[in-house]
This record gives sequence, C-alpha cells and structure tokens, in this order.
Amino acid sequence: MAKTMKALMYDKAGRENSSVRQIPYPECGDDEIIIKVMSCSICKGAEHDHDNGKGTDLAKYPVVPGHEFAGYVHEVGKNVTAFKPGDRVTADNTEYCGDCYYCRREESNYCPTFGSLGHNINGGFAEFVRVKKEKVFHIPDHLSFNAAALSEPVACCIHAVDRANIRYGDTVVIFGAGSMAQILGQLFKASNAEKVYMIAGKSSKLELAAKYGIIPIEMDRNDYSVHEKALLKENPLGVDLIIDATGSTKVISESMKLLKKGGTLLQYAIVHSGEKVEMDPVLMFNNELTYTASFCQSHNFGRAVDVLASGIVDGDSLVTGEFPLDDFYKGLDENVKDRNSIKVIIHPNTEE
Repeated sequence: MAKTMKALMYDKAGRENSSVRQIPYPECGDDEIIIKVMSCSICKGAEHDHDNGKGTDLAKYPVVPGHEFAGYVHEVGKNVTAFKPGDRVTADNTEYCGDCYYCRREESNYCPTFGSLGHNINGGFAEFVRVKKEKVFHIPDHLSFNAAALSEPVACCIHAVDRANIRYGDTVVIFGAGSMAQILGQLFKASNAEKVYMIAGKSSKLELAAKYGIIPIEMDRNDYSVHEKALLKENPLGVDLIIDATGSTKVISESMKLLKKGGTLLQYAIVHSGEKVEMDPVLMFNNELTYTASFCQSHNFGRAVDVLASGIVDGDSLVTGEFPLDDFYKGLDENVKDRNSIKVIIHPNTEE
C-alpha cells in the first residue's frame, strides 16, 4: 500500500475546491530532503487568494499551499551530506532555472520560469514537504519553529531594505502595520536610519511596533491630513524614505508629497490587479523623487535566519494565533478578518 500523508490541497482556486485530505507522501530524490513540517505560517495575501477563487499570480493547480515553513529533516537523498534526519531546518521556497539570462547575471528574481513551493510546487501545509538540498538551512536550537517559519517573509523584507539604499541618518516611514510592515520596521531600526515611523489605523499592531522602538502615528483613513500634519510637524522638510506595505494606491499617491527632495518611495505590497497609481509628474521632476518597488527575494535566506536567530527580528512576537492543520480554514479566517491578527501558524505535525 502506498504511503500517504495529511495535507491541505487546492484542486483549483477557491475554498470549495480544497480540503485537508490524504495525499501521496513525496518521493525523496537523490539531491532532495524531506522535511517534517512543524510550523507553517499563513501568508495572508497568498493564502487568501488561493482561498477566494482568485488564485495567486504564480499558482498552478492542483497544489499544496504554504511557502513559509520549518521543521525537522525526515529523510535525505543519497547525495545529501550536509543534513541528517533530526536536524532542525527551514527552507527557501524559490526555484529557478539557473540557465537563463537573468539567472546567469545572479538576478534570479527575474527568472521567467520562477517557481515557488506553495504556489506552483507543493508546499508546507502538509505533514511533509520535499525540498532541493541547496534550499535547506540549519536553524539554531534556540530559534523556535514558529519564528524560523518566518524566514521567507524576512528574506523578502531584507531584499526591500537592500533596494532602499538606506543612508546613515535617514528618516524612514512605513505605511501599514501588518506582518511585513512589522518585519520591515525592525530591520530598518537595525539599519543606518535615524528614525523609523509606522503609520496605520488604530490597532494593537501599532502598540507592538512601539515596543520595537518604532514611532507610531495613527492614520485617519477619512482624513489623511491628520497623519500628514503629525509627521511633518516633526519632519518639516519631509522624510527620506517611504515604504508602502498597504497595497493601497491612494496611500502610495498621497504619501509622495511627504518625501524630502531627493526622497524615495518603495512599493512593497502588491496592489490589486488593474488598479493604477496616480503620480504628480511635476512634483516628481522638481523634487527628483524616486518611485521603485521590491518583488520577493533570492539568495537572502541565510541572512534571514541570522537576523531571526540574533533577535534583530523578533519572530515569536509576531505570532498571534496557532492552529492544527485540520483547522486551517479557521486560522485563515482569523488572519483575514481580525485586525489585530498578525501571523497565524499552522502545525501540520503536533508531535515531534
């Protein structure tokens, strides 16, 4: 009888087309590792898109979602020498062709055949997940599986910090207070920035940011002048860098005027498909403003594990809910509907 495992499977996008069920256990190739998943974090945007019928931009169905995970090495292929069963690990979810123009320029983010576990390759909302050996990273004993599962979003945020070209003494403003904003805030606090602000609607998330040393400013969504005046009172010339972690085209457009001359706005969160951002070209020209973006990450996982292990990013503080795999939908609904929810962890295996 073929070996099976429990997993969340989407036959196609939409909750009605998915279930937690038994599927075949993955076959371990010579250069692969099977990880026993102890923690898999919900990426609210991706998991919500799988669930609401839209599907993610990278998705190919059927697929097991979940691209943020950590656990124990369960099985190794014959060519694997750096890992053994029982090792505590996390894994980079990305896969690239390695041969295209971009991969050969070490710009794998732009690979036309970009692959991702949890999108077009089976991911971590399963008892076991198969990963290429070069994508697996050891994690120290003191780092919890919950925190280690956040290595992927931390890696993406590190890429954003790299693209921001932060200079010593810069003032940074992050719009939004979700998981990515919280991670970005902690990373920028550890950077060359002199001050880091977070602007978002009222919730416990702003209180959490303040504990990291980030300066919170409450947003009035009906009257942007409230937070604008509060920020400009302390920074009359404007700020050097704005990070949009909301995906709101209105926030992006309106916040440009808060930049100093020579300032940069980096769009981190994706906007809804078809929406357009309005820009004032005269403002952009006269003030030499830069509008850029940060997509995902490549080759940042080692640094992500390091900042989590060192405490630069406090992963455990971001976890607001935990559920067994059978209660995945309950966990997703909490993450989507509860404004105080930040990171929800699913445990495919509850026994070590």
